[in-house]
Order: sequence, then structure tokens, then C-alpha cells
Amino acid sequence: MKYTLLFLLICNVSIAQIHLPELSPEAHAVEQVGYTRFMIRYGRPAARGRKIMGELVPYKTLWRTGAGRCSLIGFDQPVMINNKTIAAGTYALVTIPDENEWTILLNSDTAKIYGAPYEYDKKNEVIAFRVTPGKSDQFYESLTLSLDIIQYDAIFRLAWENTTISFPIKTLSYEKAKAEIASAIQANPGDPERLAQAAWFYYMNNDNPQQILAWLNEALKQGDDRWVLEQRFDVLIRMKDYNEATKTGNRAITFLKTTKPESWENEVKEYEEKMKQFPKK
Repeated sequence: MKYTLLFLLICNVSIAQIHLPELSPEAHAVEQVGYTRFMIRYGRPAARGRKIMGELVPYKTLWRTGAGRCSLIGFDQPVMINNKTIAAGTYALVTIPDENEWTILLNSDTAKIYGAPYEYDKKNEVIAFRVTPGKSDQFYESLTLSLDIIQYDAIFRLAWENTTISFPIKTLSYEKAKAEIASAIQANPGDPERLAQAAWFYYMNNDNPQQILAWLNEALKQGDDRWVLEQRFDVLIRMKDYNEATKTGNRAITFLKTTKPESWENEVKEYEEKMKQFPKK
């Protein structure tokens, strides 16, 4: 009899429960920035008609920077924030908002920061620095944390209501890539494929056109190549050396007409059209 009553009680409780959407759903983001993999996890509270900054999120008070558990940011390689090297790991992202200045805090304790200031233990603090908030013309209904990527480094952005903050995170990936290029070419300085790869990377990052040209010239010593000639043509245009670019364009056209690779006719037309646009002396 007692088991029957218990069963009925459980059934009644189950029937009474209503499955409703989360008011502050948890958001996850994973971003590859250069060689570094980033992770962000946070609860996304919504404004729902409330005044956010200075009221729901009070000024001069430690904020978990989200809802529910503290917001987290992690990276699998060391990074630099505010000129300080931060070891690879996952950190609680905590802030102290104010009208004209925010304090950004990373803390290695990711277990217990749920919002109350007394939960924050300064001995686990990894970095603290200040940023200036900005105003957005766009209204952000829900808290939004994101990363933008600028030449293999990250810009962390927070936006809610009409307030935004941001700060750079350097991954040093570009510097590592250049070191990788230098090492690879030193190991095999005459390899046209490595030289072309290096030239392409520099070209796409608007770096040192003279170095690009030197690598491409070295690659062409092994013989004409469709991609290498195209790169040489493009970098000479960027350098505004139209005379040398014309020579390279004609050389590429001759190569294409001789070897007849796939879609060679279209490439010939593209070279001819570009050269027609060169400034006349």
C-alpha cells in the first residue's frame, strides 16, 4: 500500500512539472585563432525591458559577467593580455563595471564564482586590468561575448544593452608562423613549393613585398610555374612596378599557352584584362 501511495505521489509531481525555456541559456563558442584554440562559456541573460548597466548590473561591484555559473574563457596555448603572458588554461572571466571604466579580472578558480563578491578569492587572480567602455548604436537584448580575429590575434568583445567593452589577446601566431617559414626555407632553400607557400602567406598578410619577390624569383629558378608566376604578377602590381608586371604577365601567358592546363584560356584573358588597366606612361 505504501509503495502505491509513493508511486502516485511521484506521478503527480511529474505531471505538475512544466518544461519551460531557460531565461538565461548557456552559450558556448569555440574559435581557432592562429595556432590557438579558444573556448568561451557563459550564461546569456536578456534585458527583457530592464535597465541593465548601473541597475541590474550595478556599477563598482564584482559581476560574474553572465548568469548562473561564472563565465569562462580558455585557450590551449599561452597568450598575452595587457602585456602579460597568461598560461594555457581555463579561467573565470569576472568584471567590475563602472560608467567610465571597467576592471577585467581572470581568476584560476572556476568552481565557485556565482556572483557574490565574497566568493572571489584574490589569491587566485591571474590578471587585473582596466578598459574603457564604449556605446553601441545596436541594442543587444542578450549578453553577447565573442572573439574577433585580426591577423591571428583575438579581440575579446562584450556587448549588452548599448554598452560594449573589448580588449586584445595576442596569440603570437603570426610571429610563430614567420619563424616556421624561416626554419623551413633554411632547411631547404631551393624548394619552389616552400618558397611559393612562404610568398603566399606574406602576400595575404600584406607583409614585405621585397621578400615575397625574392622568394618567387628563387622559386622560378627551378622553372616556370603557374602559381608562382601568378603570385609574382600580383605582388608587382601591389608594388606598382607595372613594367615588370607586364613582363611577368606575358611570361605567364606564354607558359599557359604552351602547357594548356585546365581553364588556361580564362587565365590568359584575366592577365590581358589586368594589363590593359595598367597606367600608361
